[in-house]
Amino acid sequence: MSPVKVADFISHLMTALSGCGLYSERHPVFTEYTEKAAALLKDLYSDGSVSFLMIGDSLIVNEAPFTEKNFSAVNFLKRLKKKRIEKIVIREGIDTEEFRQFATQMASRESIAASPHISVGIIEIKLKTSAVGAPELLGKGMSAVRNALQGTSRFRQLDMISLEGAVLDFISTLKKEMNVLRIITPVKSHNEYTYVHATNVAVLTLFQAEALGLTGEALHDIGLAGLLHDVGKMFVPATVLDKRSALTPEEWDEMKKHPAHGAAYLSRMREVPPLAPIVAFEHHMKYNGSGYPDTKRIARKQHIVSQMVSIADFFDALRTERPYRKSLDVQTVTGLLKEAAGRDFNPLLVDSFLSALSRVSEGM
Repeated sequence: MSPVKVADFISHLMTALSGCGLYSERHPVFTEYTEKAAALLKDLYSDGSVSFLMIGDSLIVNEAPFTEKNFSAVNFLKRLKKKRIEKIVIREGIDTEEFRQFATQMASRESIAASPHISVGIIEIKLKTSAVGAPELLGKGMSAVRNALQGTSRFRQLDMISLEGAVLDFISTLKKEMNVLRIITPVKSHNEYTYVHATNVAVLTLFQAEALGLTGEALHDIGLAGLLHDVGKMFVPATVLDKRSALTPEEWDEMKKHPAHGAAYLSRMREVPPLAPIVAFEHHMKYNGSGYPDTKRIARKQHIVSQMVSIADFFDALRTERPYRKSLDVQTVTGLLKEAAGRDFNPLLVDSFLSALSRVSEGM
């Protein structure tokens, strides 16, 4: 088997996936390069099939290492990680339409469906985590968030693969431990605040979304949006962000720029769901149109997920001890939420959140 043929197949497939992502599966670019990739399969078969196996950051094709590290090969591995796929086997007899359907699913955020001539080894979260408890799952997800956010800068893209895996861990955690108050983690030090708060907001937002009956891909995107809501703070000067006393009016003006910075940063990343920059921009807006950024001139209304993240952000922030104030207990925070319903927060979402809390929590 020629490594050149393998490289050409991967290049055509990734071009097709890019065309589908940018346009749709009906676009001529997707059709052309899907057909080119399918036509090359006959040169890759060995004993009636071709297999692609991902081991760590290495790709094994028909049991032989594929050492090419060009742009398409690197992105192919990233795509496999993102889809949580370990192995793909394509067998002789596949037609263009079956391969086209496979490519469409690879380009989307959906799982790969069963196909007569294609087998996909997907890392099933339920199978891998069935014997793992909620604390371990939460710790695993939080470690991924810490590593991803600590290595992030305005000049470096986010590690979306790790963050997406963390969201799956959080969703699995909520299935094992319904009482969200046992899941969200207290901040133990100033250095922990960024990633612990991001994790808590994501978990609290997922909890609200599940209480509303949301599932599947929508739930995954909501979790990511919650994780990334404060990413714009990396553009705020450290002297402002780390200040242990009240901010001056000038410093507060700097702080209030972080939603716009975060939205701009996330909107430039193709792998980030469109919901994330919206939530980053809107999470400090209020239900009555106040808050910041000030968009009253265009009568902008918060997205419903931004409204859920606002509730989660408020709840977690007040439960966390900060240098300039003590933490508040759950009853006090829920009382403040009720007072702000209809003004700062969507009253229906506040009622849904507090009702869900009362159903799963003890002593409320």
